[in-house]
Amino acid sequence: MPNIPQSSDVDNINSNINSNSTANINLDISNNSPEKSLNFSFTQQLGMSGRPVRSEATSRAAGKVILTGEHAVVYGARAIAVPLLSRNINFRMYTDRAATSTPCIKFQIGGQPAQEQLVRMVDDAFEVLGVPKFNLSIDARSTLIIGAGIGSSASICVGVLRGMAQVCGIVLTPVALAELANKLERRFHGTPSGLDTAVISLEHAILFERGRHAQALIVNKPKGSNLPWCFALLDTGLRSPTIDMVYKAKPWFDKHASTAIDQFNDITSNAASALMDGDLQRMAAAMTQNHELLVSAGVATQPVCDMVSLALKNGALAAKITGAGGGGCVLALFPTELCDRAMASVRKTIGNDRILPLFIP
Repeated sequence: MPNIPQSSDVDNINSNINSNSTANINLDISNNSPEKSLNFSFTQQLGMSGRPVRSEATSRAAGKVILTGEHAVVYGARAIAVPLLSRNINFRMYTDRAATSTPCIKFQIGGQPAQEQLVRMVDDAFEVLGVPKFNLSIDARSTLIIGAGIGSSASICVGVLRGMAQVCGIVLTPVALAELANKLERRFHGTPSGLDTAVISLEHAILFERGRHAQALIVNKPKGSNLPWCFALLDTGLRSPTIDMVYKAKPWFDKHASTAIDQFNDITSNAASALMDGDLQRMAAAMTQNHELLVSAGVATQPVCDMVSLALKNGALAAKITGAGGGGCVLALFPTELCDRAMASVRKTIGNDRILPLFIP
C-alpha cells in the first residue's frame, strides 16, 4: 500500500490555504472519542435488552466529486471535494430485532443480491458501531453510477451506517459518521484517506487533509454573474477499481513525493481561493495543472484523455480526471454564461445519459 508521510512531514508542507477561504461550521466532534460517545448513546437507548429499538429505517447517501488532490490526498496532500447531491443511494432496512452472534444479513441493490464483500461490510458495521449483532435485511436503490470514481463505495458505507444507527437508536454527528464509514471503506480500498466519506457525510464542499477534520469551503458565484458555477461530469463509460489505480500511481508518487505534495497543495490552495473569489480562470488553471500531474502519474487512459479533449473542443475552460482515473468520469468547467449551450453540444456527441451537471452547495 502507499507509503503515507508521517505527521511531521505533513506539518512541514509550506503551502498554506488562505484562512478566509474556509469556515468552521460545526464539523468537529467532542473531545470524547466517537466510540465512547456511541457506546454511551447505545446504552442509554437500549438499556439491558441489547436489541434494536426500531424494526425498520430508511437512509440515503449522495455521491462525491473531487475537484483537486486525487491520489495525492492518500500521501498527505490537501484536496477539495464536493457532494454530488443529484445522485444518491437510498436504503430501506428491516430487522426482526432478534440479537444473534450469527446474524442473517440479506443485502440487495436494485433487486439483485449484493456482492459478498458488501455483506461482509455490513458485518463490519456492527463492530464499528459497537452494537450486538442482529438479523438485518437491506434493500438499496441507486441513481449513482457504480465504479465511476464518484464515491459509490463510500456512499454505501455512509448510507448503511446511517440506517443501522437509526435502527439502534444511535445519534451520529456527521464527523463521527465519516470516521466510522471510513473504517468500513478499508474493506474496499485498503487505506482510504477519509476524503470520500467526509464529503458524503457532511454534504458540503470541503477542504480535506488526511488525519485532520475537514473544513467547510466558502463558495461564491463566479465574478460578474448571478449564475452558479457550471461544472459537469462526463462519463467515459469505462470502469476501473480504485485500488488498482492507487497501485498504478504509487511508483510515481514514491519517486516524486518530495515535490508532488507541494505541487498538489499549491493547486488546492488556488482552487479554494478561486471558489471563494468566483475566479473562473484561476479554477480552470488549477484543474488543468491537477490533470497534468495525474497524467504523469499514469492514471489517465486514452478514453479519459479523449473525453478531456472533447470537453475542451466544446468550450470547456478546463477538464480533468475526477476520482481514481483509469475510466469513470471527467470533470469539466464551462463558462457560466455559455453553460447550457456548451453542455448541449457535448450531449450531441456522447448522449444525454453520459453528462451530468454538478451544482456546488
